[in-house]
Amino acid sequence: MEVKQFTHSIRDDFNRVISLIGVIPLLVFVYLIVGKLSNFNKLAGEIGYIIIATIGVFVTGIIVGRKMLMTVTLKLIDDNQKILAMQQELIGKNRLAAITETVLTLGDQVNNPLLVIGGNLELLDSEIKGSGASEKIQNRVQTMRNSFLKIREVTDKMSRLTKAELVKIHGDTQMIDLSKSI
Repeated sequence: MEVKQFTHSIRDDFNRVISLIGVIPLLVFVYLIVGKLSNFNKLAGEIGYIIIATIGVFVTGIIVGRKMLMTVTLKLIDDNQKILAMQQELIGKNRLAAITETVLTLGDQVNNPLLVIGGNLELLDSEIKGSGASEKIQNRVQTMRNSFLKIREVTDKMSRLTKAELVKIHGDTQMIDLSKSI
């Protein structure tokens, strides 16, 4: 159910309560007029009859009004809790969407310079092998290539991200689990 539907429902309930409270004085007036017109008021005397009738109507109105207000209050509390739950769900969805967009953007922005690094590593490797460089230099280039491949693997996973799965790493701090998020 949407927030607009809740608001409309609450407004309707409130209008019903106000309408009933507004009807009570009209009923008292009608009741008193009918009593005046029918000679029934001679039994208790005019003033006593009016006072008893007024008190009875007001007590009934208070009891009915209190019950209605309690019902509306409980419904408002329930509707408020539903709205809060919907807000929390929406905040969570928006947060995950923002995280996903950020990760995709980061992956795209890292891939461009990474391609340049990969190409230059290939050229450097060819030049080193052709020049007969020491094994130490060849090992360093191989270490750079391995690190390049790890970074490339992560950016590939980032670019295929469709739904972010978060994992807690410390306290309230969370991180995207790329192996589960693809």
